[in-house]
Amino acid sequence: MNLKLLTLIILTVLPAEVFAQPVEEPELLWRQVLGGVALTRPVEQLESVIVVREGGVVKAFGSSGLLLWEYRAGGRLLPFIARSGSGTSYVCRADGVFHAINRAGRLLWKVNLDGGLAAPPLTGWDGRVFVFLQKKLYCFTASGTRLWQAELESPLALAPIADKAGGFAGVLEDGSLIRVSAFGKIDAVKLSAVPFALIALTPGWSQDGKARLRFIAVHSGGSLELIDEGGPVEAPGLPAAPVAVAEHDGLLAALLANGGLTLISPEGDALWSVKTEFAKQGDEVEIDWNERGIYLLSKNGGEGYSPEGARRWNMKLSGSVTAPVLNGNGVMYSCGKDWILYAYRVEEDSRLFSDRDLRGFEAEGTYGLGEAPPEAGFPQRSLFLLDAAETRIRAGNLGEAEPAYTRLLLGIAGGANRRGQQNSFEGISLRVRALRLLGMIGSRETVPFLAWVFRRERDMIIKGAAAEAIGAIGVDPEGRALDAFTELAALPGNYLRERLLVSVAASTGKLCRFSGPPLCVRGIPLLTSLADTAQPKSVRRRAKQELATLYKL
Repeated sequence: MNLKLLTLIILTVLPAEVFAQPVEEPELLWRQVLGGVALTRPVEQLESVIVVREGGVVKAFGSSGLLLWEYRAGGRLLPFIARSGSGTSYVCRADGVFHAINRAGRLLWKVNLDGGLAAPPLTGWDGRVFVFLQKKLYCFTASGTRLWQAELESPLALAPIADKAGGFAGVLEDGSLIRVSAFGKIDAVKLSAVPFALIALTPGWSQDGKARLRFIAVHSGGSLELIDEGGPVEAPGLPAAPVAVAEHDGLLAALLANGGLTLISPEGDALWSVKTEFAKQGDEVEIDWNERGIYLLSKNGGEGYSPEGARRWNMKLSGSVTAPVLNGNGVMYSCGKDWILYAYRVEEDSRLFSDRDLRGFEAEGTYGLGEAPPEAGFPQRSLFLLDAAETRIRAGNLGEAEPAYTRLLLGIAGGANRRGQQNSFEGISLRVRALRLLGMIGSRETVPFLAWVFRRERDMIIKGAAAEAIGAIGVDPEGRALDAFTELAALPGNYLRERLLVSVAASTGKLCRFSGPPLCVRGIPLLTSLADTAQPKSVRRRAKQELATLYKL
């Protein structure tokens, strides 16, 4: 049976309590010394939890409490951290040096910004990372190439949020709501005032297939503004001032200053309301909400509620420096003032099966960057167009031209309709250059196309360029590239493909260094086979070089 269909049946037929049974008394599972005060709320993902602590240190622990790695940034870190779907962690020093750290705790890249962060970074559907300064925005690829930057007319007033269409939205101090696409296009509308919180609703869709973004501005007094393409419209307000607000499946959960938790529709209709025990006016509370339930979490403790509003558990905390975080296994992580990370069991493991992949989470959507156009081949003035694309890419201002240039590069790299020209010296040169530029743009959406080029091409130069582009991007979300590399390495007569196998070894090493242990599970055996005495000398040498760097993970 189809896995998604099975999931839908289970979620529909079984009651919510099956997925999140409370424990009678919260159990302390383990504790680990942090060595300093935590600066951020813990971040849990992919069976690990990460904490940024004073002294410029980032620590990662496994679900059993084992210290996985420790990263030293070489300076004081700001209290912000974000993780991508592939497990990359992003932090920034106070002097504006932005660090990308892979899942094994190794530095992937760093860049010196014009100042310190004003809010936590966000990641896009293809791994691109959005970085926010007070009056400047940046967008980098997952491998560190800058795609665009933008100046703001007014400083940020609220931390930007994902807009559920692959971009993000934020509110400026002048009361403007800005909506920024993945490619840097900025639209702005004026709100009545700077709100308490901004919530992104599931986008609607127009007849031409474009997403119609929708937001709710929640104001400190409880009034609401619904924003869509028609601009802000006043909606029925909350019964009291909000303390925390969250959205899930088009509904809003609001913790109010009077201690009430209410579930409402975007139109302001209350579906249910309950009285919470620990929430008081002035508490800094986070709402974690998923299909299992609604969770109120603050440094004073937490409460868990079913989707129908029944309280499942209540837990008090003392001495915490930040709100805790609850993972999908029902384990709560809390950072104490005593420099210790605590793990508590508050719910029984609720996962009937895991939809997680070792390579990372599946992207929520696609930017449409991975498909070659039907007119693939060499357009007129191909060299001029490649020059223009490379100039913009190297300048870091690809911006709104990214989709058009990506289609151009895919078409030239595929070379499908000019068979005589594509295999000429000039055609091969153009295709190699297009492949290299695709690697620089760095969208994970192009990796399946690049793996396809690697498989189908007979020309060793083209195949090698495709392999190098995959290594430059650094991810293999569906495993297609490593499958193709492994098949090639298993073929007899490798001396005929010596230069290509050197490129494969280099690309495999980059994939393993970028994505960490998950790809190392397949990449290291491949490199080991390429380091065998049966392989050509240059291939053995490059494979051993790559293995030497990976063993330091």
